[in-house]
Amino acid sequence: MNKKVSNIQMGMLLTLTICGYFLGMSDIILLRTSKSEVIISMILGTIIGLIPLFMYLKINSTHPSLNIYEKSIKLFGKKIGGFINVLMLISYTSIFCIAIRTIISFTITKYLESTPYLIVGLLVVICCLVAVFKGLEAILRLARISFIITIFFALIIEISIIGYVNLDNLFPIFISKDHISNIIYGSLYFAATSSFLSVLLLSIKKDSVKNNKNYNKIAILFYIIGCLGLTLVMFFIVACYSYKMSSLFRYPEYTVLKKIGFSSSELHLENLLAFRWVFYSLALACMSLFGIETGIKIYSKKIKLNKILLIVIGIISIEISKYLLGTVPKAILIMKKYYIPFAAIPMFTLLTIIFIRCLFVKNK
Repeated sequence: MNKKVSNIQMGMLLTLTICGYFLGMSDIILLRTSKSEVIISMILGTIIGLIPLFMYLKINSTHPSLNIYEKSIKLFGKKIGGFINVLMLISYTSIFCIAIRTIISFTITKYLESTPYLIVGLLVVICCLVAVFKGLEAILRLARISFIITIFFALIIEISIIGYVNLDNLFPIFISKDHISNIIYGSLYFAATSSFLSVLLLSIKKDSVKNNKNYNKIAILFYIIGCLGLTLVMFFIVACYSYKMSSLFRYPEYTVLKKIGFSSSELHLENLLAFRWVFYSLALACMSLFGIETGIKIYSKKIKLNKILLIVIGIISIEISKYLLGTVPKAILIMKKYYIPFAAIPMFTLLTIIFIRCLFVKNK
C-alpha cells in the first residue's frame, strides 16, 4: 500500500461520516424539537454547517504533511499542543462511543433481538479494529464500497416510496409560537451532528490525498450531497406520515421502508434496505477509532503496545456507551439535552482556536 488515497474516496468518506448520527438520534430529535419546521431547519443547518466545514478545510490545508495532532504541537508548542491533543482524543473517543452505540442498538432492535449487547458490541469493535489495523487505504476502500451500496439502496427506496408521498402532510408550518426557536435549535443541532463531524478527517494528512489541489471542491460537493440526502430522507418521512406521527416512531426511516409494496413478503426487504444506515455509523466509528490510533502513535512508537491500547479502548468503549447512553429513549434524551452544550460547543471552540492560529500562520 502506498498510503495514498483519492480525493473522491475522501469525499465519499466525508458523506458517510456526516450521516453517521442520523439514524435513531438526529432524526428523531429534529422531529421532536423542530416539529413542523424540521425540513426548514435542516436546510438552514446545511448552510450553517459550511462554517465548520470551511474551518476543517483551512486547518487541513495548513501544514498538509501533518495530521491534526502533529499540527497542534507545531502550532502551539508541546505543552499547549499536548493539552489540545488530549482534548481531541477525548472528543474522538466520545464520537466512537456514540457511533457504536447507534450500531449496536439498531442491530439488536431490528436484526439480533436476543443477542447480548456485549456480543454485538464486540463484533462491531472487531470490524472497526480490523479496518483500522489494515490502514487508511482499507478504510477508504470500505467507504467507497459502502457509498456505492447506499446510493443504490437509496434509489430503490425513493422509487418505491414516491407513490406514498402526500404533500398535504408537510403542512401546516409556522403554527407554533416557538417556531423561530425551533428552527434555530434544529438547524444548529443538524449542523452539530453532520458537518461538524468532518473534524474526524483531520487525522488524515492532506498530503495522503492524491491530486489534493481539488480536494476542497470535492469535499464541499460531497458535503452538500450528504446533507441534501438526509434532508430528502426527512422529506419522505414527513410526507408519508406527517410530523406528529413520525415523531412517535423510534426509527422513522425504518417505518417508512415498511410501506414499500414488495417488502411485505417473507424476505423482509426493509431489513436489507435499512442496513445502509449501519454503513454510515460504521464509517463514523472507523474514522473516530482511526483518529484515536493516530493520536496514540504520536506519543508511542511501539506498534504492539499501540494495538493493545486500541483494543482496550474499543472494548471499554462498549461498556461506556451502554452505561452513559443506556436505552434508546434515554440516549435520545441525553443527546438532545447535553450534546450541543457539552460536546459540540467545546469542540467547536477548540476547532475555532486552531483555525484562527492557522490564519495567523498564513499571514505570518
